[in-house]
Amino acid sequence: MSLLKSLTDTVLNAAGQNGGLLESVMQNPKLMEAAMGLLSKDSPVGGMQGLLAQFQQAGMGDAVQSWLGDGANKPVAGADIEQALGGDVLQHLADKANMAPAEASSVLAEALPAMIDKLSPQGQAQDMDFGSLQSMLGGFLKGKL
Repeated sequence: MSLLKSLTDTVLNAAGQNGGLLESVMQNPKLMEAAMGLLSKDSPVGGMQGLLAQFQQAGMGDAVQSWLGDGANKPVAGADIEQALGGDVLQHLADKANMAPAEASSVLAEALPAMIDKLSPQGQAQDMDFGSLQSMLGGFLKGKL
């Protein structure tokens, strides 16, 4: 089983998502890869810190805090993803996954909070390069590959 598939399964299962969403993401693994790229410090949005700042600037600070905290993650909608990322970034992600932007934003609305939650131990958003990001995610997936 690939690391990307394991990550997708873990993230979506942790978020309590249904099989339809899992199927949608698995049919477009490039979207998950692109989403991981957004969290990398080399991303056009400035990595996890920059991504979280964009959500806060878009008025979703409470949701961001829930993703970093120990409790349940507050949900966001696809429109929130588009507002936070901006149309150009969302279009780029959708193009990489060969999806419509609305479909990509809906999938990301489910996956990003769970990914950020898993990648922020003790509520600390860390800047990581893509290799470190994969390594950290691999640690979460130990025994699930």
